[in-house]
Amino acid sequence: MAKKIRDAEGNVYKEVIAPDKNRKRTLEIVIGVIAMILSVLFIGGSFGAAAVADAFGGEGYYTAKMMLGLILAIISFVLVFFINKNQKVIGWSITIMGAIILFMCGDYGIIPGIVYIIDGILVLVRK
Repeated sequence: MAKKIRDAEGNVYKEVIAPDKNRKRTLEIVIGVIAMILSVLFIGGSFGAAAVADAFGGEGYYTAKMMLGLILAIISFVLVFFINKNQKVIGWSITIMGAIILFMCGDYGIIPGIVYIIDGILVLVRK
């Protein structure tokens, strides 16, 4: 409910409260930590499969994709801690990096990518 204020003449106004710029972002940070753990488990664990695929003619392509996915996951994790600086840019960055992880890392990036996309959307929605 909005707080109502009366002035000296008896007029009633609603009090407007500016949104807090230093809002606590505990939920986004927790989801970011979960996404980072999943990224290390899934994408980090995929290097064995990538090495086998590269041994049979991949020429380092699969290992490079997994390495790039892991680097994007680390960058997204670091961005989670700077949400209050510029919410829209960081939210879109986390969402886009999550989509890249989702589609680039194959079966190993599905779960971490989805969690990063959820985290980015949550950053954009919460004001």
